[in-house]
Amino acid sequence: MIKIGIIDDQPNWLTVINDKLKTHYQGLSLFLYRSVKEIDRDLDFILLDIDMPDVDGIEFSKKNLDTKIVFITNYDTRIKEAFGPNVYGYISKSNLENELYNKVDEMITLIKDNYTVSFNVHGQEILVRINDIIYCQFLGGRIVSIVYKNKSLMIKNVTLKKVREKLDNRFIKINRDTIINQNKIIDFQNDNVYLEGVNSRFEVSVRNRTLIKRVFFEKYR
Repeated sequence: MIKIGIIDDQPNWLTVINDKLKTHYQGLSLFLYRSVKEIDRDLDFILLDIDMPDVDGIEFSKKNLDTKIVFITNYDTRIKEAFGPNVYGYISKSNLENELYNKVDEMITLIKDNYTVSFNVHGQEILVRINDIIYCQFLGGRIVSIVYKNKSLMIKNVTLKKVREKLDNRFIKINRDTIINQNKIIDFQNDNVYLEGVNSRFEVSVRNRTLIKRVFFEKYR
């Protein structure tokens, strides 16, 4: 679950932004703070008012380069000061309705694209970017193959269900032995799905065909 911090010294703005995000998105954890000094947990990114009375937002960004920041401001004149490797843009309070969702969408995509998952292979923990995984397939004998980019891992003593639990809602089941990354679908025809990066077709079970067809047509409509 993506964790977002909203930091503004004005309670009314905290309420407005929080309500808009809660209404528009599902599956986000939102944390509200009146000051950056109140931040009490690791967050995926923060929406930070530039002009805070106790700690200036821009100065905070320069001293906390490991924190991903989107600035929120009433004063567009300060935006030219707001730059750095951890600054991902800004949202104008005067245009909040139009800018908030677009910027948060961008950040969610960025965060998800960089999520990793760990698999134990021969006693060694291997990290794989979730978005790189193309499909996972049960081979029998409690062995699951994880195919990503041009590589594969053989995970022993595990079920496909347990592997699925480590992933997110990008992954969908197409038959009893296979789950796929729906972002990798490039074609669906004759009850078979074709995936980016692999020269194979995968048969979709009868009970899953409607879902796969819907996912495919939503992606390419």
